[in-house]
Amino acid sequence: MSIRREKLTKLLKEEVAEILKEAHDPRLAMAVITRLDLSKDGKHAKVYFTTIPEGVEKDVEKALNSAEGYIRSLLLKRLSLRFVPHLTFKFDVELKHFEKLWEKL
Repeated sequence: MSIRREKLTKLLKEEVAEILKEAHDPRLAMAVITRLDLSKDGKHAKVYFTTIPEGVEKDVEKALNSAEGYIRSLLLKRLSLRFVPHLTFKFDVELKHFEKLWEKL
């Protein structure tokens, strides 16, 4: 990954996390961003999250994907970018698998 793409990925992850902390919708505030994968062309980003209370993953994922346009508009205002990628929010299943494995150890 190029340095520019790495920096953009990190910046987007931090800003999305900050936006979710400030959200008025409590479902959005329950999400914790774990990672962000930016496509090579920079037009799409998969944002992976987990939730603090377990069992609300589906509701939070639905709320996040519904708020994608709003989150993108805030990113556009906050960052000096010509284009903000389309965001797709996905529950981070890998993190849950890692947690279960860690508990077994």
